[in-house]
Amino acid sequence: MVKFRKAHLVLAPDNRSWIIEKMAARIAEYAPAFGFEVSVGDAEDSHADVNHWMSYAFANVPHNTPATMLITHLDDPYKVGLVKRELTSGVDVGIALSSHTCDMLVAAGVSEASLAFAVPGHDFAAEPRRIVIGLTTRLYADGRKRESMLVDMARSMRLDRFRFEIFGLGWEEVIPLLEAAGAEVDYWPGTSDFRADYVEMMARVPAFDYYLYLGRDEGSLGTLDALAAGVKTIITPQGFHVDLPCGITHAIWSQEELEAVFRDLAAEVDCRAGAVKDLTWQAYAEAHTIIWHAIIDGRIGEIAGLLAAHRGHRSREVAPVSEGRTTMLRRLASPYRIRSALSHLPLLKPVRAWVKGR
Repeated sequence: MVKFRKAHLVLAPDNRSWIIEKMAARIAEYAPAFGFEVSVGDAEDSHADVNHWMSYAFANVPHNTPATMLITHLDDPYKVGLVKRELTSGVDVGIALSSHTCDMLVAAGVSEASLAFAVPGHDFAAEPRRIVIGLTTRLYADGRKRESMLVDMARSMRLDRFRFEIFGLGWEEVIPLLEAAGAEVDYWPGTSDFRADYVEMMARVPAFDYYLYLGRDEGSLGTLDALAAGVKTIITPQGFHVDLPCGITHAIWSQEELEAVFRDLAAEVDCRAGAVKDLTWQAYAEAHTIIWHAIIDGRIGEIAGLLAAHRGHRSREVAPVSEGRTTMLRRLASPYRIRSALSHLPLLKPVRAWVKGR
C-alpha cells in the first residue's frame, strides 16, 4: 500500500472566493496522484508533513513544519522585503508563478536555493474561435472573381481554422468544397432589395477578421467598406487597392501566395494555443509535490533540476522587462503600500485582525 504524505494548504480568508482559492482546489484535486493527501484550512496544521501558504502575505508566522509559500504580485519593494524575511525565518521554499519573479528576487538578494517556480495551469474552458473571412462579391459565369482559387485551396489544405461569411449570388457550388475542407460558411445570396441587403451586409462587415478579394478587375468597393470598419484585408495589389494607404494587409496574386497567407494565419492561432497546451492543473500540482517531496527528504538542492526535468527544459521566449528606478521609488512613497507593509509586520498582526473584525 502506498503511504501518502500530508500537505496542508493554508488559505487565508482574504484569499477565498477568487483565483487563489481555485488554485488551492486544483492542487488538492491532483496532488494525491503524486503521493500527497491534501487538506485546506486558514491556519497551519502542525501534523502535516508540509504546510503550503497560498499567499506569502500571511506566511510571516512561526513555522512548526517544513513550509512553502506561493509568491505572486510582487509589485513594490515592501513585498519583496517581506518575502526575503520569510525565506530566512522558517519558510523553506518560495514557489513563484514565473522564472521572471525568481530572477527578480535573486537580483534583490534572495538565495536562489530557496526559490522555485511553477507556471499556473488553466481549465481549457476556451477554444480558439475561427478566423472570420468576409467576402462581399457576386460571382459571374466567366469566373472573373477568380473564385477558382478558393476551390483549389480547399482541395489542397485544411480550412478548419476559418469561417467564411459570403455575401453575393453564385457561390452555391463553391461552398460545399469549403465545408468539405473543414471551413464553416455563412451565406447571404441576397434578395431583390439591394438596399436592405447592403444594410445587412454592413452590419456584418465589422465582425470580419479579414476581407478577401481575389479579382483583378480594378478593385472591390467592398474593400472600402472593410477598411472603413478597420478590417484587415487579403486582396490583390491592383486597381485602386494600391491607392489606399495602409489598405493592403496581405497582398495576394498567385495561388501559392493565397495559400501561404491562410497557412500563416492558421499557424498563428495554433502557436498561441500551443503556448498553453501543457499547462494543466495536474502539472501545476505535480510541480508542488516534487518540491514537497524534496524538502521532506532533505534534497532541497535538487529541486531546480527536478523541476527542469518536469517542465521538459522549456525556455523563455523573450527576456522580461525590469521596472525603472523612478517607478519603484514612486511605489515606495505610496501611503497605501506603506500601510499594507506595516499591517503584515508580526507585531501589528493583532491590530490588523481587530480592524478587519470590526
